Amino acid sequence: MSRWLSRPGLTRAAFIALAMLSASLVRAQNEDERIAALQGQIQALGRVIAAAQNADTKASLQGKLQRMQQEIGVLQQGQAIARRERELEQASTQSPLATLRDRLRLLDQSQAAAEAQTRDLSSQRLQVSQSRDALESQLAALRSESAPDTRLASQLEEEIYTANEHLRALALQSEAAEAEGDLAQDADRMRAELKSIDAGSRPNLRVLFESYERVRHQQKAGSRVSADAATLEQELKLAQQKLELDRQKLAKFDEELAALETQTGFFHRDPAVQRFMDSERIQKESLLVRIPFASTQVDAIKRTRVAVAARQELNDLWSSVQQEQFTSLKDAYLLRLRWPALALAGLLVLGLAISFLVLPIFYERETLFLSRRLVRYLLIALAVVVVAGFLFEDLSMVAATLGIVSAALVISLQDVCTSVCGWMVIMSGGKFRIGDRLEIDGTRGDVIDIQLVRTIMLEVGGWLGVDEPTGRTILVPNNVIFKTKIFNYSHGHPFVWGKLDVTITYATPLELARSLFERVLKEQTREAMSEARQAAATMQRRYGVEDAVYEPKVYTSVAENGVVFGLFYVAHYRKFPQARAELSQRILIELQAHPEVQLAYPTMTWHDGAAPRSSHSAPSTPYPDGARPRGNSF
Repeated sequence: MSRWLSRPGLTRAAFIALAMLSASLVRAQNEDERIAALQGQIQALGRVIAAAQNADTKASLQGKLQRMQQEIGVLQQGQAIARRERELEQASTQSPLATLRDRLRLLDQSQAAAEAQTRDLSSQRLQVSQSRDALESQLAALRSESAPDTRLASQLEEEIYTANEHLRALALQSEAAEAEGDLAQDADRMRAELKSIDAGSRPNLRVLFESYERVRHQQKAGSRVSADAATLEQELKLAQQKLELDRQKLAKFDEELAALETQTGFFHRDPAVQRFMDSERIQKESLLVRIPFASTQVDAIKRTRVAVAARQELNDLWSSVQQEQFTSLKDAYLLRLRWPALALAGLLVLGLAISFLVLPIFYERETLFLSRRLVRYLLIALAVVVVAGFLFEDLSMVAATLGIVSAALVISLQDVCTSVCGWMVIMSGGKFRIGDRLEIDGTRGDVIDIQLVRTIMLEVGGWLGVDEPTGRTILVPNNVIFKTKIFNYSHGHPFVWGKLDVTITYATPLELARSLFERVLKEQTREAMSEARQAAATMQRRYGVEDAVYEPKVYTSVAENGVVFGLFYVAHYRKFPQARAELSQRILIELQAHPEVQLAYPTMTWHDGAAPRSSHSAPSTPYPDGARPRGNSF
């Protein structure tokens, strides 16, 4: 409190507060003594009333007793009110905000007055500086003479030194005025910011971050003010030591002059001693002029120290207030996050209930897997909506940043973004789903998973040469749907066409062979053709276009080694290898039962003296490479 009482405006307010506190304590003590005395009198009066015989006397004493009891009640009520006031005052003084307000009320320094004082000191410094420059010019001119006056030169040097001390005093006074102006500026700023604290704000991430930044900035400002206070303490010690040294030197000058007076007189005057005495007198006169300036320097440093100490205390209180506000905002923000956290927990429980309790009732196997995946994506989207709804103000703070970042991500992750869009097209269009067989860029596989960025297929065919799984998985990015053709073996219906070429010799009766192949083809594909016709009707209702005429077909063509019969058949895409094998086996059996139908096969004839000559009576294999399923493309 000493640094606050050193200010004139603060001294008056502090003494008033102390006087009020002392008066309150004295009043409370007097009231306690009065209550104790009244209680003793009431007890004595009660005994007197009990012993009184006269009714008039007893009635008079009873009235007095009631008045004394009423007075005790009034005093006790006053003590209760005073106790509550002290409790409230104690509670208010414990709050950093209330303490800061009290300190700001005690400040009477204005920034305008400090600026006016600084301007006045600046004009004085300019005048003293000009006078010092004139003295330095005189000294330089004197030293340039061939026989300079040493006494005058010494006097000019002392006057220049005194002018420098005067300038230093004025500079320190200016620093003190600036420090007081900074104190007034800090106080005005704190008063203005206290209004915003009182107004309050909705806790969000931006407000919380700004509050944290203010706390850090205030801590740095407090560190700078503390460093200034430590520097001022050192400067004050040096200035006080210098002032004390000048005073000691002034006292020594009188002793030295008195001692020198005994060494000279009217009849025995020593010129050297006389010159030394003149120099001592000049230094004494200059020191008498400089001591007030040194004292002014000490006072100015003390003023600066008081202002800096007041700033330091205000900064400490303001830092405590801001820390308290940050803690309050953080607690309120965490309390606000309770509702989105509960909503997210509810979405999680709902998603688990739907995935493991509801979906198994309606779906199974791959459709159950896909439906759970879609539910998970939907829950993630809902969670994003919930977080955005509760924290919209927080998201708006980073909207510009997110816009720039999202643009950069779209450019750098173009394929990923296109794959996500491809996933949306796949899921909304239904062009293929889990379990479908696809052919993409010559690679076939069964879809086992459709993720957000890629589709996973189980490879079919490959080096095996038949439509059977190889055991390998294929990862295909979803953006392939925009870049290349995709053949789906099961879109619309799962039946695909196949072709089996059988080559017979020219000597075979054609009608017999045709009737044989047509009969075998009808008998072998009757069930598959019936199912395919039903599936084609469904596809026609869906698209309004006829798919094909699902009847066995036999086409004939002439080749260089025989007549080729092309047998066209239909089979389920998963049963296609089995259907082809069964058809080939049935044809071989029928050919054994009809030897007149000869398959063409290659032969070679040897002639004497000539090179061997080959003929083309060889049959083609019943498993030609040209028979390959035909899929639907889109």
